[in-house]
Amino acid sequence: MKRSSACRRATERTSVRALCSRCRELASFLAETPSERSVPRVPSCQRSRISMNLSSANHGRRHFLKQSVAVSAGLLLPSWVVADNVPKTAKSNTATTGDTHKVGTAIKFGKDVQETLKKINDFEATFTKKEVVGKKLVQSEMFVKFREQPFSVYIKYLNPHGGREVIYVAGKNKDKLLAHGEGITSIVGTIKLKPDSKDALEDNRHPITMFGMSKLVATLVQQWQEDEKHDDCVVKFFPNAKLDKVDCKVVETSYPKQVAHAKFHLTRLYIAKDSGLPARVEQFGFPAAGAQPPVIEEYTYSNVKTNVGFGDIDFDTENQAYGF
Repeated sequence: MKRSSACRRATERTSVRALCSRCRELASFLAETPSERSVPRVPSCQRSRISMNLSSANHGRRHFLKQSVAVSAGLLLPSWVVADNVPKTAKSNTATTGDTHKVGTAIKFGKDVQETLKKINDFEATFTKKEVVGKKLVQSEMFVKFREQPFSVYIKYLNPHGGREVIYVAGKNKDKLLAHGEGITSIVGTIKLKPDSKDALEDNRHPITMFGMSKLVATLVQQWQEDEKHDDCVVKFFPNAKLDKVDCKVVETSYPKQVAHAKFHLTRLYIAKDSGLPARVEQFGFPAAGAQPPVIEEYTYSNVKTNVGFGDIDFDTENQAYGF
């Protein structure tokens, strides 16, 4: 019997070492995409120790999943997301010319949208984002559910890394977001992160607490109120623009020259004519000589359904339709 137990323990140790080795191989393969060779690897499993204390285990879980899952406008985004298979956002088409206005026109335009949004209690949509984080341009497409009160967000990634899910409800779960990966990363399970933590923001410009149409438009209104303090901001209005097949009205603000008080070279807010809701926000940086303005932020809402009537279960890991 003693010999048999010893053999079983030896076999278990061999199996665990083999699994750890396989995890390293898979993680290495995922990390070394053609577009980002410098992405940090998932830490190696320790061969010399199978057991570890609880705090070490939790740290390993967080660090492993951090490399595969991070949060934007607070959304989970992998550090190697810039790859050949990133989703393409719908093309926009504004008129070649637009009426010139004062900055106050842009502010009023934004506030009118805010009034429309006051009638929206919740919504679901396809959310596509493109944003610069550090020196990286990251893109992702996801299905989202959003509720204004209490502030609640559910995210399911579509492309890339389909299957990843995130839930955040203000005041619940110690005010932390809950997330899990897909594929091999799903073995780590659900992790908890502070929305403004270094791990959550490693690959994102904004925390998940800033998600939603209302906060997006409020940020623009605040930006334009600052622009109004200066006389070099150019404002144009395009009443008959197109975003893919969606008829839109667009307000555009820009600075012809780079100045200290200009946060962006050019900003556009697209409003769908049929709903009065934001369809896209674009923010461009100042271009280098002879180059096009670089995209800094681009957030697009499509397939929007409003006032769906979401309940608490829609933002709960116990929802049987979710993969938590």
